[in-house]
Amino acid sequence: METGRVNSPGQSGFYCRFCGQRGFTLIELLVVMVVMGVALGLVMVQLMPDNRAPLREEAARLALLLENAGLEARASGRSLAWSGSGNKYMFLNKNAYGDWIRIDDDSPFRPRLLSEGVGVGEVSVEEQLLKPDEYVLLSAHSFALPFRIRLSSVNGSASVTGKSTGDVVFSLDEVQSANFAP
Repeated sequence: METGRVNSPGQSGFYCRFCGQRGFTLIELLVVMVVMGVALGLVMVQLMPDNRAPLREEAARLALLLENAGLEARASGRSLAWSGSGNKYMFLNKNAYGDWIRIDDDSPFRPRLLSEGVGVGEVSVEEQLLKPDEYVLLSAHSFALPFRIRLSSVNGSASVTGKSTGDVVFSLDEVQSANFAP
């Protein structure tokens, strides 16, 4: 391999006559390493298991169903109700005799089981805890009463909150550290 000394203006050092190229600079290599590190970090965050994912999914599903049930009640002129305990919940409507009956057909408001490890916690309407035989009413003729349904799991809890405007939102509650003492 023949090498020669370059004495042209603006260049110095040795070059390879057969290659015609110079190598990468240290800065270029560092930039590539940083970009690869950031990309790898983003991929790892996406692939890591999230222990609160079932809780988040159930809270989002319940919020969507409650909001749709409120819209359905107002559109049809027939009030609906919601009840939940343990790991299940259901929607109800009134029959011809005025009694609340569970909706059992294949509608979006059929009875549902929560994901394993997720359960219905406390339920309140206008900040008053509901008794086991009481329902969250989704009225057809008046503004909705504000309600809050707490879903719990070993990995945390989530709140599904209904507003007087009819909007229903969910949020994951902050996780307290095991070593934290309030």
